[in-house]
Amino acid sequence: MGRPKESLPIAGNTLLGLMVERLLLTTYPVIVLARDEEQELPPLPVECEVAFDSRPGAGPMHALRDALRLQEGRCDAVLVTGCDFPFFSERAIGWLAAQLGSHAAVVPQAGGRLQPLCAIYRTSLLPRVEALIADGVDTIRTVAEEPDVLVLGEDALRAFDPELKFLRNVNDPDSYEAARAELGE
Repeated sequence: MGRPKESLPIAGNTLLGLMVERLLLTTYPVIVLARDEEQELPPLPVECEVAFDSRPGAGPMHALRDALRLQEGRCDAVLVTGCDFPFFSERAIGWLAAQLGSHAAVVPQAGGRLQPLCAIYRTSLLPRVEALIADGVDTIRTVAEEPDVLVLGEDALRAFDPELKFLRNVNDPDSYEAARAELGE
């Protein structure tokens, strides 16, 4: 994108601000896991907590571990998402949560690609995530291969959202501008 996604303006907010506001409508606490104290974040609602990566730049697997550690003892499950899903709605969050059931995690898979940054993980997965990291595994997609993880296939996803709109993220200027246009900007 050429600039930090979290501060990009969209729908009268920023990408991160929009995501936090939607999350606060459906879940609490909402924790933004920032890279480090030097990362400039856009203004966020006061109800939002900010924490920092224990290993900045180590990637999503380490961020998942940090999120699970932060919530262990506070919550039984953690919704993990990036800030770049402008169509990830309260309805989608509720639907994903309803799919969790007794599973260790629920991870969408569309177009043959897992979406581990738009998923829900039980905090009980923490020891397994830590073991994977200790074994040198650094890809968060590996968690979807763990026992008791529900991978939601495209049929299930399309039954909920035929266009898979809630899984659309913005990774380049064209997708960002298209999202802005769709959201009325």
